[in-house]
Amino acid sequence: MKITGVFLLLTLAVLCLANAAKENEVDCSEYKRLERGRPIYCERLYQPFCGSDGKTYNNKCSFCKAVLRSRGALHMKQAGAC
Repeated sequence: MKITGVFLLLTLAVLCLANAAKENEVDCSEYKRLERGRPIYCERLYQPFCGSDGKTYNNKCSFCKAVLRSRGALHMKQAGAC
């Protein structure tokens, strides 16, 4: 019984860590599907993202444009301004 309890607690801890890691990911797949070479136009909406380069991006679109330009080297540091 104790082994089962320990196993369940470890499993729960791993799932919590996995969810925490997903929160720092932004899904840019919708921008990858656009025709290569065509410009991406972004709205003037302010919902900031802080990039791993220390720069604040105005919204998901501008952040994803930078991710595509960096060929995946740029990652989200946190939601919100840097």
